[in-house]
Amino acid sequence: MPTRYYNRRKKKKNWLYEILTIIASVLLICCAYAGAVNPQSFFPAPFMALAFIPMLLLVLVLLVGAFIWRRWWSALIILVAIAATLPILKLFVGMNSSENRPPVPADPKLMLKVMTYNVLGFNYQDPELCAKPSATMKLILDADPDVVLLQEGTARDLDWSQVPSLKPYIGEIKTRYPYCYHSSEGLSMMSKYPFTTQTVGDAWHSRSPLGFTRGQSGHLARAYDLQLPSGKQLRLIDFRLQSYHLSFGKNPNIRVSPDVKPSPLERMRRSFVLRGENASVIRKAIDASPANLIVCGDMNDIAASHVYRTISGDDLHDAWCEVGTGYASTYNSHSLYYRIDHVLYRGDLHALYAKRLKGGSSDHYPLMVTFDIDVTDRGN
Repeated sequence: MPTRYYNRRKKKKNWLYEILTIIASVLLICCAYAGAVNPQSFFPAPFMALAFIPMLLLVLVLLVGAFIWRRWWSALIILVAIAATLPILKLFVGMNSSENRPPVPADPKLMLKVMTYNVLGFNYQDPELCAKPSATMKLILDADPDVVLLQEGTARDLDWSQVPSLKPYIGEIKTRYPYCYHSSEGLSMMSKYPFTTQTVGDAWHSRSPLGFTRGQSGHLARAYDLQLPSGKQLRLIDFRLQSYHLSFGKNPNIRVSPDVKPSPLERMRRSFVLRGENASVIRKAIDASPANLIVCGDMNDIAASHVYRTISGDDLHDAWCEVGTGYASTYNSHSLYYRIDHVLYRGDLHALYAKRLKGGSSDHYPLMVTFDIDVTDRGN
C-alpha cells in the first residue's frame, strides 16, 4: 500500500511539472508576439511584451530542472517554445561575432559614427550634479562620434553656454562639432558635417499619461539632411516618444488631469496608447524620406513592441540586431534594464559595429553605431 501511494504521488508530480511547463511555454510565445497587437485593441498586450525576457528566464530555469530530473517531454516542450520565439529573441540579444561582421572600408571617409543619447538635460535640475562638469558630455567627447543625436538635450530652452555643467566643454564642443542645432523640445544634434534640418509632422501639445505638460508644445521628431564628404545624401531622424512618467511627483511641469488615477499601472497603460500615436507620426515621416535613412532615438519601448514594429516596418534594419553582441540595456533607472533606445536604418549603407557605452550621469546609456555609408560604390 505505501509503495502504490508513493508511485501515484510521484506520477501526479510528474504531470504537474509538465502542465507547468506547457503553461510557461505558451505564455512565453504569447509574450514574444504580443507586440503584434495594438494596445488600443487589447490593453494587456504591451505588458505581456515587456514580460518576454522575465518569462524567458523562467522557462530556462524550468529547462534546467527538466534536464536535472530527466523530464524529457518537458524539455522538448520548452525547446520547441524557445525555437518558436527565436526571431524575437534576436531582437533583444545581438548574436554576432567579429567573424560575421561586414568588411571595414579602407577609406575612413566611407564610415560614419552615429550616436543616439538621451542626456536628461545634462542634469540641469539635479542639485548634486548641475554645477559639476558633465560626465555625460565627457562620455560623448571621449567616444568621438561623427554625429550625435540627442534627446532632452536642452534645459528650459537655455543655450548650452548657460548650463553650468557644460561650460568646461564649450570650447571643445565648438572645435570638435562646428555644426550644432538645438530645438525647444530638446531634440539636438552635434555634427562634424554640415546639415539642414526640418520638423517632422505637426507640432503637438505635449501630453503625458497624467494629463498635459504645462505650457509646452513641440515636435516628436526632427529630420536632418547630412552633407557628407563623399557627396552621399543621408537623412537622419531623431525622436523621443512618450514617457511612462514613472517618476511622477518629481517633475514640476506635469499636472494631473481630473479623470486620471496616477497609479503606475494606469500611467503605463496610457503611455502605451500615446506612444502608438507617436509611432504613426514617425512612420509617415519615414515613408516620405529618401532611401538613405537612419532613424534613432529614445523610443521608450522595447524591441518587438507594437511601437517598434510600427516604426521599423518592413524596410528598416536594427543595427544592434545586425552587428551588436549580447544583451544591452540602455535604460538604467527603476530597475527596468531594457534597450529602449534604438538605431534603425535603410538604403546604401551597412552597420559595421554597434556599442552600448556605459557611464555618464543620465538615466540612459548611449548607443553608437559605425556605418559603412558607401556600400554601393564599393560593389557590395
